[in-house]
Amino acid sequence: MHDSVLRHLRESFHERFAHHGHVDQVRSAGRLFAGDYSAAATVRDEFDGSLLGIGVMHDLAGEVVSLDGVTWRVPVDGTPVAVDIEETVAFGIAAHGGRRHRVTVGAGVDVDGLLGVIDTYLARHHIDHEEVVCALRLTGTFRDVVLRTVASPTYEGETLGEIIDDEARFRFDSWTGTMVGFRFPDATTGDTIPGIHLHGIADDRSSGGHLRNMTTADVVLDLWVDELHRLHDSAESGGAESNEAVDFSRYEGPVDD
Repeated sequence: MHDSVLRHLRESFHERFAHHGHVDQVRSAGRLFAGDYSAAATVRDEFDGSLLGIGVMHDLAGEVVSLDGVTWRVPVDGTPVAVDIEETVAFGIAAHGGRRHRVTVGAGVDVDGLLGVIDTYLARHHIDHEEVVCALRLTGTFRDVVLRTVASPTYEGETLGEIIDDEARFRFDSWTGTMVGFRFPDATTGDTIPGIHLHGIADDRSSGGHLRNMTTADVVLDLWVDELHRLHDSAESGGAESNEAVDFSRYEGPVDD
């Protein structure tokens, strides 16, 4: 009887976590940061049928947020604009399928704290965060939010790091909306962006962009455990690649000011 209980628990565990989805990424992060902002895929090709997604538009025409079957870009003025499915992205990540997990997140959790919440949840279920990709959807009310977007390059060959140095930041004492994105493994060769990478869009669609800072107030976190599929790029091969390691924590992570 004891063995049958253990067997049932083991089977329930595998049933709960065996149905992984998959994540498709177009273009490597290293190539984007090296200054290749050419069209890599259409919005249709990258986000059609996806649960959620993030990215950057062709020629840096806006940070991308895709959810509920609609894809938005957030240009340099910070106001989201719905995009046509035939428009193109320079970089995109989209989550497909998988089983949803509801994860408890209390009030007062910042970006680093959210990473801890996710990794603790995975560890509790014997999942190594270095072996999977997690798609994330965080919905509700937040405090001390900082969102960013960037302008198009001012000259050929301008790297993304140089452009982000002049990023436009938008600050909100209180903000209500949805953050979507991914928790990638920390170990990376530059193909992917390590750690947490989230883009947000307000419920009233008045603001959005790449998340720099936030503190949770009253939120719900949905998580999908996914596998990363091979990167693809419809642009011609031989594009620029970053010749040195990208300081993702500086350009993508939380800011002090």
